Amino acid sequence: MRRVLLLATLLLTACPGKPSDDTGELPQDVDADGDGYLESEDCDDEDPAVFPGAVERCNGVDDDCDGYIDDEDPSLDDGDEWAPDGDGDGFGDLDDSTWAAFCDEPGEGWSADATDCDDADPAIHPGADEYCNGIDDDCDDEIDEDGALDSAWYFDGDGDGYGDEDLVLTQCEQPSGYVLDGGDCDDGDDAVHPDADERCNGYDDDCDGEVDEDDAVDGLTWYADSDDDGFGDADSTTTACEQPSGYSDDASDCDDGDGDVFPGADEYCNGIDDDCDEVIDEDDAVDGDTFYADLDQDGYGDPDNTTTACDQPSGYVTDDSDCLDTDDATYPGADELCDAIDNDCDGDIDEEVVDGTTWYLDADGDGYGDAASSSSTATCDQPTGYVADDSDCDDTDASVHPYADEYCNSVDDDCDGTTDEDDAVDATTWYLDVDNDGYGDPSTGTSSCTQPTGYVEDDTDCNDLDNASYPGADELCDGVDNDCDGDVDEDDAVDGDTWYADADGDSYGDADSTTTACSQPSGFVADDADCDDGDASVNPAADEYCDGVDNDCDGDVDEDDAVDAATL
Repeated sequence: MRRVLLLATLLLTACPGKPSDDTGELPQDVDADGDGYLESEDCDDEDPAVFPGAVERCNGVDDDCDGYIDDEDPSLDDGDEWAPDGDGDGFGDLDDSTWAAFCDEPGEGWSADATDCDDADPAIHPGADEYCNGIDDDCDDEIDEDGALDSAWYFDGDGDGYGDEDLVLTQCEQPSGYVLDGGDCDDGDDAVHPDADERCNGYDDDCDGEVDEDDAVDGLTWYADSDDDGFGDADSTTTACEQPSGYSDDASDCDDGDGDVFPGADEYCNGIDDDCDEVIDEDDAVDGDTFYADLDQDGYGDPDNTTTACDQPSGYVTDDSDCLDTDDATYPGADELCDAIDNDCDGDIDEEVVDGTTWYLDADGDGYGDAASSSSTATCDQPTGYVADDSDCDDTDASVHPYADEYCNSVDDDCDGTTDEDDAVDATTWYLDVDNDGYGDPSTGTSSCTQPTGYVEDDTDCNDLDNASYPGADELCDGVDNDCDGDVDEDDAVDGDTWYADADGDSYGDADSTTTACSQPSGFVADDADCDDGDASVNPAADEYCDGVDNDCDGDVDEDDAVDAATL
């Protein structure tokens, strides 16, 4: 690969397209650093120590122009030499000529130790364990030497195939009278060895360090007695020379999880065969119950008709409180009826019956009773002072009952749950006062004991949208009936104009004859300057004449500007 990269570098240096000089010819190839290689061949023509074939050094420079810096290179003169470690056991192949020098440790696949005699097997290298396998495992040029790990032989004095671990020879070839297994615990007895049957004889027959263990071939069968009642479980056994703790030689327990269950135990009513006789809860159980005949099948039994058993017999119950076992409607807690029978067996007849009438105390005698439960009773006959009606809301006031008149008195007189409602006979009629002028709209009347918000007792407002219009308001000249008298803009309007009588029709009125109105009345004018309202020719605009009359009402008579005055 290095040669390919170097060749590529040289080809790239010498390829066409290199810049020419001004003459159009290629410049001359030179050896600038004098190392014997032209610029086109040298990868650094300014350093005479760098050229193809130079010795590679650990200096961060591609000294030999092979395209690699500080690379593995047999010519590297200041790096460390490494041998290939093919099997990864940390030792290099002593027969491999592929050595290389590295500036830095090359890592996996190389080793500085070249002493491996088999670089294809990681178990073979200097210092490895030697085995009897025909191989020089530890690379010491010896095969299967004494001391190999698997070369121990043990003396077998009794010939049972197992040797004494204290009498051992180490060699790869088997000596006479020796065996590979050194596990014999008694090499003087051929019946004692690791593969022998263990027996109940006080010896460690199978050399496992234990005497007369549970797997002895002549051991006895024992039965687990988990509940410690002295009787064992036939389905849970063990074999042992001596009776183990928690075991029994009796296998007749029918429940080894309960110490109260075993042959001969007391039988109880518990759904269990306590005495292991294959019968459960028989009649002789020590805790059997007493049951009572229930002839009428009402769930309550006759105390005089009994039997004893673990399970309830058909036709019997556990209760003994029936007072009449021939009537299924008669028993403790039954509904008491108006039938002259003690239905609920409490010793009383026809008390608090369910089919009796409920009567309610009528303390005020108004014919309506008190609904409170403490004031009621259910009896077959009506008690004195009680009624069938329970709708009275105040049984201390005879005027208060469901059909009483409602009054504005803060009392619910008619017992409807509401006090002083709008239909009270003495309720006030109120009228909506939208404009808040104190006068209401007569078309909006509503009855109520208390004044509703926005309502007044007066109903004389003629325009409830205008707070300037109401009875007694000032009449104005505004086209509105302000004082609600049925007339609009009448003469007494506070903002009406003063008009003067014009009797002579000359458009000038008599200042002493006036009227007030919003609009001009017939025969009246706004001007009050007429000095003679009986003569139409006399008014402020008339011509003055020499007739002894103040024709123009200026206060003078026959003045010089009279139209008929003589010229002197």
